[in-house]
Parts: sequence; C-alpha cells; structure tokens
Amino acid sequence: MTRARAVLLAGGAALAAATLGACSGTPGAAAVVDGHVITAQEVRSATDQLTELGQQFDVPTVLSILIQEPTMTRFAADEGVAVSDEDAAGLLDQVSQSVGIDVGEYSDATLAIARYSLASGNLQDAGDLEALGQQVAERLDALDVEVNPRFGTLGESAAVEGASARPWIVTPRADAP
Repeated sequence: MTRARAVLLAGGAALAAATLGACSGTPGAAAVVDGHVITAQEVRSATDQLTELGQQFDVPTVLSILIQEPTMTRFAADEGVAVSDEDAAGLLDQVSQSVGIDVGEYSDATLAIARYSLASGNLQDAGDLEALGQQVAERLDALDVEVNPRFGTLGESAAVEGASARPWIVTPRADAP
C-alpha cells in the first residue's frame, strides 16, 4: 500500500469516527441539552416502561419530551403550577393500577415524562394558552441542543424528528429465503 493511500484511508476512518460519534464525542448520548447529557439508556428505559404501562410513545417522542421537560417544568413553576416527582409518581401509579401492571421503580426518565405531562396539563388550565405556548416555544428555541443522528434530527421547539432512512441499510423482506 502506498503512503498516500494509507493517509487517505486513515483520514477516511477518522472522518467516519467523527461522524458516527455524534453529540460532542459523548459516548452513549442520545442528545446533549445545554451541556446536560440525555443517554440512550435513559431514552430506552423510559420507552420500555411506558410501553409496559400501555402508553405508545416512539423513541423520537420520548427523546423530544426528555429534551423539553426541564424547560416545561420550570416554566410551569414560574406560572405557579409546579409539579413534583411525587406528583409524577402518583400519575404513573394511577396508570399502573388502571392497566394492572407493576413496572417496579420508575426510572428518572419515566418520571420526567410524567412531570412533563402534568406540567403541560397544568399550563393548559393556567391562562392564555396562545401566550403561554409562545413563551414556552421561545424558551425551547433558546436551548443549545445537539441530537445524535441515530435518534433523528432537531426540529422546531426542540422536537426530534425521526431518523431518516439510510439507503445503504437493507431491510430483509419477509418472503426472502
């Protein structure tokens, strides 16, 4: 192998590693929000627990909520309709009892999803929805968010849009031998 070819191969490998290691080189990160890492494990645990509870959330939705939740709960507190971890656990307990399934201890990410749900509901009862929605959107747009491309891309108001199809990945057909 010539020296030029070896340099090109090494450069290509370095470029591929940099591209695949998204989120500022933070291993296991699904997203980084203002320096706070949301791990792939957190997204997975919340998705799994919510599915056990009969809630149908896809991964981009769970990640979107985990990105937005701290902002939403702070905003709800600022508006006088704060929610707590106890409130979130109570909501999850109600859902658990209604479906007759005990998922054990709720993960922090699952509690965050429940806090978001409660804060959103509380804000709907708090006043002018249009004005409140605009204020929340402004706060969300001010966040510094980096999403791992494996999980999707960042859309408006810190919402994650699903990962796009990769043309080099072939999905096996059901009727294939």
